[in-house]
Amino acid sequence: MYYQIFRGDGSSKNYKILSEMLEDFDRQDVEELYRLVKERYAASRPEGFDLMLWRDLHTLFEPDEEDELRKNQHEYNVISWSLYDFCGIHILLMQNGIAIHMLTEKKYPLSQEMLSKMLSKRLEVDHESSQAFELLRFI
Repeated sequence: MYYQIFRGDGSSKNYKILSEMLEDFDRQDVEELYRLVKERYAASRPEGFDLMLWRDLHTLFEPDEEDELRKNQHEYNVISWSLYDFCGIHILLMQNGIAIHMLTEKKYPLSQEMLSKMLSKRLEVDHESSQAFELLRFI
């Protein structure tokens, strides 16, 4: 199952998960995708594969302290912590395959334990980035 994303110039590309999209998207693209997904599921609940994308985007833009993912974060082992500088999103990838997508400028309900795990893995970036330094300072 893939999402086929069409650009304004008529070109398209297939993506399996949000993390793949972030390699090609800028912040405006991500915000527009969220708007489209919200609009598509305003009257119904996504199911199956669509639920994963909806949940990732919802968590990204509207973090909820009561979310099960947040409540059980002490159980997760962090494998990597990466920054997608172009769109201003950082991602925690867990050992069980769960990924938490977060906007760099937004404070998320993360426990002290999770913050320590993040810092111990070190932030992965493609190049020296002032946004990475700001994110580390913020955390």
